Formats: sequence, structure tokens, C-alpha cells
Amino acid sequence: MTQRYFLPQLPLQGGDIGLPDSEAHHAVSVMRIKPGAELILFDGQGNEASATVRSVSRREVRCDAAAAVYRPRQNRVQLHLGVAMPKGDRARELVERLTELGVERLTPLHCERSQWEASASAILKWQRVVVEACKQSRRNKLLLIDAATPAADWWEGDAESRAAEAAGRGVSWIAHPGGGPLVEAIGQLPEVFQRDPAETKDGVESRPVVRIAIGPEGGFTTAEAAAAEEAGWTPIGLGETIYRIETAAVLVAAVIVVGG
Repeated sequence: MTQRYFLPQLPLQGGDIGLPDSEAHHAVSVMRIKPGAELILFDGQGNEASATVRSVSRREVRCDAAAAVYRPRQNRVQLHLGVAMPKGDRARELVERLTELGVERLTPLHCERSQWEASASAILKWQRVVVEACKQSRRNKLLLIDAATPAADWWEGDAESRAAEAAGRGVSWIAHPGGGPLVEAIGQLPEVFQRDPAETKDGVESRPVVRIAIGPEGGFTTAEAAAAEEAGWTPIGLGETIYRIETAAVLVAAVIVVGG
């Protein structure tokens, strides 16, 4: 399989390109790359370019790159998950899986029952995980990770999600006991999943937006769930099984990706 490398400043017209230091180190020290090797470079914004290694030194890898092609490999819906993040390796695993599934945005939620709040350093580590997962999965757009946000502030949504819902192409679901089954909720939105993933209107992204909130161990409090419903969120249930945070988040993302 052709090796993939992340180049955030990928020249769209191609030409002579040097890999960033961290990518060059990996290519030389781990992959033992040689002149003449064929690579794929991607910028995390949806563009990729084929390239041939021209020269290799201990600290530098230079390539001849072709013109970039926009190939985002995105889902038919924009998935935005708000998750009360677990700690340590569980969080790393969650970020990796959500990236592979094509989730576009992750907001770490701080809830009443949260045992910790995601720090800037933790988010920086997760962003590195995103890059590696994109390299492995052939995804060309990075998963965006927001700063930690209080759940009470997240229910109102950003301008994009509010506009999507007002236009009939967006939904907001909160995973909470007593809600209707997720599969049934998806089944009630057939037109949402029939959109062309490249569809735009007046140059503006028009894919439907699906936002889902996943609570901490112990779930959202009654007050949090009530505030979400008052803001227009629909409760969804995940069955009788009690899932860990990362399992619930991956489950709902996978069901939507398959359904879409």
C-alpha cells in the first residue's frame, strides 16, 4: 500500500516539496524510505497529491509532487459528536475510531457528572492521533476537535447547526434513557441520507448535520436532559445494555455511517 504523509501546507500546483520534520523523521527512521518511492501527500482539508521521493537525508525528505486533487472521502452527513470524554487510552481509542468513521467534529463536553475536563494538552495529543488515523484510513479531512465545552452551553448549537435545522437538513439527538431507538430515528429521516455528499448550494456546504450528545459515566442528569430537550434536542435510546462512553459514541457513529 502506498505510504501516506500529512503536509498541512500542500502546494496545490505540485512541484518540489519537503516533508515536515516529524513526517520526514518517521519516513526515514521508521519506514526506511528510499529515493524513487511513491507517496500520497494530504493536507487535512480534503486535498491529496501523488508524489515521488527525490532525495533522502538524515533529516530531510524531498519529493516531486503532482498537482493536488480534492478528494475528501466524506460521509453523506456531517457528524458532530459532543462527548463527555473518558481518560487516557480510552480517549485515544475513541478519537482514533471516530476519525476512521468519518466523524467531522468532536466537542469534549464537561457535564455535571464528569470526573475531569479535557485539557488543552490532552486535545493536542488527540490531534496527533487524528493525523495518524487519517494516514491509516485514507481519510483526507482531519477530525476537528473543539475546546472543552460545558454541556449547558452546547445545547444551543453553533450557527451552522442552527441554520441546518432551520432549513430541515439537521437534527440534534441526545443519548438518554427513555428515548426512542436510534435505528428508528434514522429511519424517519430517509431524505437526509439521499443527499449527494458533494452537494452544495451557492458554494456553501449543504450536507445534512447530525449532532449527537453522549454523556459521562452515569449519564446526563435529569436537569441536563431537560435543558437539551427544551433547546430542541430529541432523546434517543441505545437499548437496555449500559455502554461505556467510548462504546456508545462509536456505536452511534457507526450506525449513522452505515445508515447513510
